[in-house]
Amino acid sequence: MKKLMLAATMLCALASGANADALNNLTIGALPNPVPQSLSNPCIICATMTQQPVGFGFNNFVSQGNDTAFNLFSSNITGAFANGDDINVTPYTGGQLTTFLQNLGDINLTFGVAIDINTAHGGETLEKFQLINLDAPIGSKIIFDFTGSLLLPDINNGNGKGDYLISGFDLSSVNIGDRLLFRAQWSGASDGGESFYLVPQLNAVPGPALGAGLPAALAALLALGWYRRKRTAP
Repeated sequence: MKKLMLAATMLCALASGANADALNNLTIGALPNPVPQSLSNPCIICATMTQQPVGFGFNNFVSQGNDTAFNLFSSNITGAFANGDDINVTPYTGGQLTTFLQNLGDINLTFGVAIDINTAHGGETLEKFQLINLDAPIGSKIIFDFTGSLLLPDINNGNGKGDYLISGFDLSSVNIGDRLLFRAQWSGASDGGESFYLVPQLNAVPGPALGAGLPAALAALLALGWYRRKRTAP
């Protein structure tokens, strides 16, 4: 019974903490099976050159350790685009991203975005990550959104392997001609630059947001405790 109450307490603590950094329709966790930087493609926002698919550009921004905060947009043209520059970048199209995923066998058009943290001071804070549909109606252009304050410690030290995976992106409702931009905003930066790249999630089922499903899990634990007490009762 003590173990049961401890597990229930931990679930309640997780549920209360999740409300502080709501990921809305996205989830985030440690990146499973991180790969070397040379295989981390296609990049969408990166401080280093990568082996991109033909015709797949990215924001090749410059980070020399002087800037501590970034607000960057992706680009289908490879080049260095400064903080807040959403004018000169070139959007991807829904058809382009769809074709990339389908060529890798992802018929569900679901994918994640991996983050390679590169810091000398323990971690950086993710403040926004968004997928923006420029052709969606006004008020509905941000189709996937994280807005909050989420500290991301550097798991795989240095610039070379990814650390985190943002999951839950789905292109099934996006038209092939829609113009799409990714936006990443973070603070606490130091040392080298970060990288954001696409990761297909074959046959993936979108997971719940942080904290979702915890009441049901808590109820299941309490029911299990009742069942055990009933079995041991005289």
